Amino acid sequence: MANTVYANEVIEAKAKDLLTTYVNTRSMMEIDDSLTQEAGMTKTINLYTYSGEAETLNPGQGNTKRGSISYVPKNYEVKLVQEAFDYYDEDAMKDDTIVENMLLGATQVMTNKMTSDFISAITSADITNKVTLTGDLSYDSIVDAISKINVEDESVLFVVIPNAWKAALRKDPDYTAARMGEVIFNGQVAQIAGIPVIATNALDDAKTAVVMSKEAVKLFMKKDVEVEQERDADTRTNSVYLRATYLVALADATKICKIAAE
Repeated sequence: MANTVYANEVIEAKAKDLLTTYVNTRSMMEIDDSLTQEAGMTKTINLYTYSGEAETLNPGQGNTKRGSISYVPKNYEVKLVQEAFDYYDEDAMKDDTIVENMLLGATQVMTNKMTSDFISAITSADITNKVTLTGDLSYDSIVDAISKINVEDESVLFVVIPNAWKAALRKDPDYTAARMGEVIFNGQVAQIAGIPVIATNALDDAKTAVVMSKEAVKLFMKKDVEVEQERDADTRTNSVYLRATYLVALADATKICKIAAE
């Protein structure tokens, strides 16, 4: 595919933003850089699920039921994602920003691929903790989802919601009362029950929000993005390759709860 370049004149460069979301989804996952498998190989991950029921007890009584945890092994295929582009020496001479902007675009396209895999993981059918919405997203539905997650320290949790649901949450009377007018002052999604709320348009199509900790999803990487270049001196063609070997997996279903529309 031929590049469209500027003439050799003074220009101000502005690259088109290709990111699906500005939210850094890598910060929402645990990252393991010890991946040893090659692309096309499989990695087995045990998916843990906790089952239990809290009981109300009188003095001197003990539990009549016991919680338990089980796991199901699941195989994931290791992926090699690569983005490549070419440019001529003449392209770079006419427009000295073209390489920088092509690198930026290629990096954003690769980031979008990992974002897509993260969204697939947090909306997976393997997640058994679930709250079903009968209307708009509300303060109560988020609190219900928090209660279904197997953690004692709730400070490790965060909420990820579709950007399209942000307005409904801000208008919820319980949320507004909890913020005591702060939402009107700063216009931010802020927090629910002390837990950060993050809105992203990457979830808009899924019509699903999640309450989770970083332990729920894990990004396995062989190493970070690798950049390789080659040049054909005869045709003055420069080729750039960006690649990463990785997989994104739901690692612990006890650390995530879906809030899904009917």
